[in-house]
Amino acid sequence: MDILTFCHGHDKMSMTGHFGGEFMNIGKESELIEFKKSTSESKEGIISIASILNKHKKGTLYFGVKDNGDVVGQDIGNDTERKLSREISDNVKPAFLYEITTRYSDDGKPFIEVVFSGSKAPYSAYGKYYQRFADEDKKISDSELERLFKQRQKDYSEWEAADSGETVTDIDEELLKKTIADGNESGRIKYDYKNAVSTLTKLGLYNTATGFLTNAGRVLFSKNCPILMKTAVYATPQKDTFIKLNHFEGNIFECIDNGISFVLSNIDWQVSITGSSKRKEEPEIPQTAIREMIVNAFAHGCYYSNTSFAIEIFSNKVSIYSPGFFPAGFKPEDFAKNSAEPIMLNPKIVNVLFKASVIESFGTGFERTFNACNAAGVKYEYENTQTGFRFIFYRSHGQKNVYDMSGSVKAVYELLREHDCLTNAELAEKIGKSSKTVYRAIKVLKDNGFIVRVGKDNDGYWDILK
Repeated sequence: MDILTFCHGHDKMSMTGHFGGEFMNIGKESELIEFKKSTSESKEGIISIASILNKHKKGTLYFGVKDNGDVVGQDIGNDTERKLSREISDNVKPAFLYEITTRYSDDGKPFIEVVFSGSKAPYSAYGKYYQRFADEDKKISDSELERLFKQRQKDYSEWEAADSGETVTDIDEELLKKTIADGNESGRIKYDYKNAVSTLTKLGLYNTATGFLTNAGRVLFSKNCPILMKTAVYATPQKDTFIKLNHFEGNIFECIDNGISFVLSNIDWQVSITGSSKRKEEPEIPQTAIREMIVNAFAHGCYYSNTSFAIEIFSNKVSIYSPGFFPAGFKPEDFAKNSAEPIMLNPKIVNVLFKASVIESFGTGFERTFNACNAAGVKYEYENTQTGFRFIFYRSHGQKNVYDMSGSVKAVYELLREHDCLTNAELAEKIGKSSKTVYRAIKVLKDNGFIVRVGKDNDGYWDILK
């Protein structure tokens, strides 16, 4: 597993060769080495890191060195290395190993050395992909990017089959039995459950030579909570104020069930009367669409990533996030329109979910989701982030009245009910808080339909709606 490491030290390095007797010279730039005069060029340097990783899997970046190799020095403060480390980790994805060291030239000039390595190409820098050619960083071609993604997919398939370190005693045997029963009922499994070892072996999830579950077997059936899923409900369209915040740990089956239940219990439901005069309740977002996107997240997620799965409910939308990557050169519509063959990042995991009837059929999840949303008039969008894939459903009703006021929000609300013309400064003085706190409180009240502004800031007032 690639991990991100921050290390630093202070070393005096002995290097041969001087330039004109004034500057220490450390050689030439190459496909493996990049020079930058200072950390003011950190963005360009970080692009070089991703570019070199995509070509050679390792390299070195120096700050405080001219293009010709002359060490000119770099101003280094108490937090220079830390800031650089943060900028690297925030902007190069996926994570990789690196070490930052402050070194000194023969004549005492400090400069920074970044040694890095990683085997999970393609790496992006600031959301874009580059590759090293001689001493230049050029945007990677579509064909090369596709090749690198296919190689990563192959590497990940190898991860699925690798030993997890857990044994058959670590599995939830009742869950395994249920999976086989569900598979028999659907006709997708043609054998009965005998024992855990033989069943896991038939599913390709057990290494008989070592006695260990595979990584795929572990995330599917382990009772040791192998997956972290973060859930949250927010009072507004942003992450300003949360109503619920929780971390759930479990295997894939448990995460899928809990994720679906979490969404359905925290969105609005509509009541309608059918032609037979029967009461019918429907969620504001179709259950089919919710289920498909949550199943998709765990079926195609990246389990060796340091990023957690996440389901977040805002007043105006529901966000489902899966770590990993969407296949290069494709978008969900390609699979919805059957214009592309299904691409499985986790073929063993997907196969088990299919046999258990958690997945209805290969490559149809987006099609069913889009059809269900279009029929219900629910808007949606999706995005590739630097670390994963996010699908967003826009809510039809929002979450009015779910916010339970307390603290500064309640104090501001009570004051405005009595004096609707109070300014932010006056409110801040009365509750003994900052203007920034008052601004956030007013935003919460507005977003949840408690107040609305009438007139301009200097001569208007707040209309209390509830």
